[in-house]
Amino acid sequence: MLSAEIDVAGERLVLHPHRAIYWERLSWLIVSDLHLGKAAHFRKAGVPLPEGHDTATLQRLDSLLHFFTPERLLILGDLFHSSHNRSWELFEDWASCQHARLHLVQGNHDILADRRYADAGLQVCHDTLEEGPFVFSHDPVERPGCYVIGGHVHPGVVLTGQGRQNLRLPCFAFGPDLGLLPAFGTNTGTFTIAPDAAQRIYATTDRAVLDVSVAFAGRQTSRKED
Repeated sequence: MLSAEIDVAGERLVLHPHRAIYWERLSWLIVSDLHLGKAAHFRKAGVPLPEGHDTATLQRLDSLLHFFTPERLLILGDLFHSSHNRSWELFEDWASCQHARLHLVQGNHDILADRRYADAGLQVCHDTLEEGPFVFSHDPVERPGCYVIGGHVHPGVVLTGQGRQNLRLPCFAFGPDLGLLPAFGTNTGTFTIAPDAAQRIYATTDRAVLDVSVAFAGRQTSRKED
């Protein structure tokens, strides 16, 4: 697989095609928006989503943990999609086998009782986690003097080729003071962003992280699209 190594706020970060960041200096693996249990939640409401997404998501996470052997796994919110269902037991079994310390910065979907997270061995931050020079958050927030890394948005970009060909891909987006991770889960969508020239954009495929910033170099303002 082809990763990308970048400098953010004076720190070396590795962007992996599985939509994760490895912070080399502290040996942290950082992901966001797994949304485990989403399919089960919708099936309870009568929406016939297929099974297997949670297993696939955790298998991808396993491959990253084996590759980087981090000291800490940091999840930037929306670990679990909604109220308790049987998918949580799958995660608990998985978590019990991990050697890395597991940390969760809670997101808007993380509504389980505190004891559920404690039983799974998760250390929970209810707001943000600060580790200079970064502030880690689920929702993108402004924090003067710090570089914020967050999730929640599920950023993606549309690349346009010859013959009106369009390709929509998840992406990492790094601005002057804010970096966004793409959603890690296999059962999540993307929210198309329109980057400007001040942002570095790294699109992800199944096997590569691609610097596509040049495609947006002429943009003067940043906006979001549906």
